[in-house]
Order: sequence, then C-alpha cells, then structure tokens
Amino acid sequence: MKCNVIKDLLPSYVDGICSEDTVEIVEDHLRNCKECKTHLTMMQTDLVEPIPEQVRNAIAPFKKVNKKRRIQVVTATVLTFILTVIGALVIQDVGAVNQIFFPMVSANINVDSEDNKEEWESLYFEGQKYLIYDSVFWKKEITNTANNENDILLRVKDKEGKIVIEEMKIPPGSSVKLKKLKNNEKYFFEFKTKNGHYLINAT
Repeated sequence: MKCNVIKDLLPSYVDGICSEDTVEIVEDHLRNCKECKTHLTMMQTDLVEPIPEQVRNAIAPFKKVNKKRRIQVVTATVLTFILTVIGALVIQDVGAVNQIFFPMVSANINVDSEDNKEEWESLYFEGQKYLIYDSVFWKKEITNTANNENDILLRVKDKEGKIVIEEMKIPPGSSVKLKKLKNNEKYFFEFKTKNGHYLINAT
C-alpha cells in the first residue's frame, strides 16, 4: 500500500478508531517503511515549541512583579490576623479600652422599707445620679440581673424632670431597650420594687 494512503490512516490509527483489518495493514506497512514509521513517531510525540529568547526576556519582569505581589498579599494577611488578635486581647483585658467599646455601669441597691412600701427612688449608677450615653457603643439597655429576687419598675426623666420613658416592668434576668433616649443628654432613672438587694446594669 502506498505511503500516502498509510499517512492518511495514521491519525485514525493513533486515535485507536481503526478496524482490526486496517490496524493490521498499517502495522505491516510500518514494519517495512522507515518514512511512515518516522511520521508516526512525530505524531505521537508532543512537540513543545521553545520560547524565543526575546519573549522570555519580556516575560521575566512580570514574573518578578507577580512574585512580589504574592509576597505582599501574604504579608498583609498575616499582619491583619496578628493585629486583629492583639486588638481583641487588648479590648478584652484592658479595662479602659473595654469600657470604650463595651460601656457598662452598674447600680447596687438595697430596699428595706417599712411595711414593704414601694416608692419611686433615684437609681445611682456607680454613685452618679444621672446617666449620659456619650458614645455610639452604648446599647441603651437596662438589665435586671438574674440573681435579683423581684421585678423592678423603672422610669426615666430628662434633666427638666419630664418623664421621657413611662413606667415599665423588668423581670429578673431580663433587659429592656431604651430607644427613645438620645446621646450626650442627662437622664435620671427611678425605680420601684419590693424589699431586697438588687444589681442593675446599664449597657
């Protein structure tokens, strides 16, 4: 069989889609034809064209830039992680910083009225008669802590003595939000409850 015919059959032979008879014919020819055998070898070899010197020289700076960029990204990621961890530890462990981001003041009260009489009394947060929400980090919540024995009735007045939040009941272990209150204004809290010891938190 002529070489031109065999060369036409070689692509199918390489792909393995020839019939058994065709395979036998091609292989018989290849045993005796050096030219067709060389052609087959070239087809079966993945030829990689070498990159010209000029192209290699043009690509080199971009490789350096990409490597430098990868190093910058990794360094920035590591530094961000370290700073985040340090920041979290500082906020958690340093009282002054913690108070900035998670402000809270407490009021300890003892009620011991004759005949268990309930009257409105001023609530002092850490010795101060009023409370100012002086940062955006205040939640503006009042909590009747879980260890308290009874409900607490609470109301809030402004600096002119006008009631801005009417009487509300706070059961032990519960909180109420004071959304009406504004930042940087003085508010006076009053409570009414039964005899006992109470811890109230403002956050």
